[in-house]
Amino acid sequence: MSPSPQQDSSYRPVPEAGVMRQGMRVSILEGIFAVQYITLTSTTLLVGFLLALGASATQIGLAAMLPLLGGLLQPLGAALVRRHGGRRKPVCVAAVLIDDGLWVLTLLAALLLPAPQAVLVVLGVLALQQVATAFTAVAWTSWMSDLIPASLRGRYFGRRNFICNALGALTAVLAGLFVEHIGQNAVWSFAVIIGVGMASRFVSARLLLKQPEPYPEQDGGGRFRAQFAAPLAHPEFRRYLIFGMAWGFAVQLSAPFFSVYMITDLQIDFGTVTLFAGAATVANLLGQRFWGPLCDRFGNQQVLRLTALVIMLQPLWWIFTAPSGAGFYLVVLLNVMGGFAWAGYLLANGNLMMALAPEIGKTSFFAVQAALSGLFGAIGPLAGGLLADHLPDAWRLAAWWPSVLPLLFLASFVVRAGAWGLLHRVREPVRKPRLRVTYLISDAVRTFNITQGFSPLLHTFAPRTDDDLGLDEAIDELVQRDA
Repeated sequence: MSPSPQQDSSYRPVPEAGVMRQGMRVSILEGIFAVQYITLTSTTLLVGFLLALGASATQIGLAAMLPLLGGLLQPLGAALVRRHGGRRKPVCVAAVLIDDGLWVLTLLAALLLPAPQAVLVVLGVLALQQVATAFTAVAWTSWMSDLIPASLRGRYFGRRNFICNALGALTAVLAGLFVEHIGQNAVWSFAVIIGVGMASRFVSARLLLKQPEPYPEQDGGGRFRAQFAAPLAHPEFRRYLIFGMAWGFAVQLSAPFFSVYMITDLQIDFGTVTLFAGAATVANLLGQRFWGPLCDRFGNQQVLRLTALVIMLQPLWWIFTAPSGAGFYLVVLLNVMGGFAWAGYLLANGNLMMALAPEIGKTSFFAVQAALSGLFGAIGPLAGGLLADHLPDAWRLAAWWPSVLPLLFLASFVVRAGAWGLLHRVREPVRKPRLRVTYLISDAVRTFNITQGFSPLLHTFAPRTDDDLGLDEAIDELVQRDA
């Protein structure tokens, strides 16, 4: 006779309906400001900032490597959570504030020091920030996995990401136009943008204080080494870890250099590059609306496999881009398709990790995943930067390639293909119906019906929508069933 949920030591009760609703509302608002911070202090704008300071390709690769390398510190974050009695909120808020405050050192270095020394200081501060970021990530992921039940995560995080990234896309475009108007070599213009990002991060920290934490993380017991050996002994999670390590290296081998390629090789101006980033974000928004329900209905592994296939092919197509003509339109298409595919990938990947980890000691599972995938991902941009700086022009495979970067893209495609094959070995705990192409087409027609104009996008910001009502009904049903 199987034990009842109340007798099962691994059982985690569903939070009260009011707590879930409050947490969902606060998390969306907090996410808006957090994404503003990320938009203004990372990705394309960070690359532009480093280029304005005179950074080399190796240094840009190192900057891209640092956030991934910071994942190695997440096990320490998990240990810190346990020392605080399993409470994630104090660890998360303190780490956010430290991360935000360190930008003051970056701004002072960029504005007061000569460019070569400023680049070194900026890289050093970025390295310090990864300690705080690692603690934030592991605490927040565990916190949200308790607050949002598994059956609601696809719809909720799809909606949350849609709203947050919509405003992030607008911010990215405005910031790019500001830099383009001032001049992309004006370091102080990037300082203004970073300052706005710092203010947004402070607001997000205040909102994290208001977000409920239903109950503390359960301690898996045992010593530090034993707790972090558990994910490696878990068969399904181990397969997921192996895929994550290979995929992280393959993607990051080329990911930081697409923006560099557009700016330096294709000679596309910085304002246009940020417009491309904005288009990718808009596609990401549409993807959140499209992929979220599919994750709930067909499972995260199938969505992950499909979106990873699109991402796998991306570097191969970049080889055929050009500064004008059909090659230029291919740049636009790749940015849009990449944004759409990454929306589904990130959503499904996060949900699958939460589903595979056990309830007890899951913070350690999340930390080990971040550490290992971060380690192998961190090697990627460093290796890519070294290759881009030190491979001679004789290695170019075609005379019309502006640099050796297309060779780097080709290598990334080959490694991505091998990593994608490993994903087929990862199985989801609950079997789902098979995701067929015919359903994708019919769902796309329903989701992006042109006869509705922009109304589906505007509905996302309305106070009450059909999706909201469905989510509310699902919350009530879960609470009643759990009781």
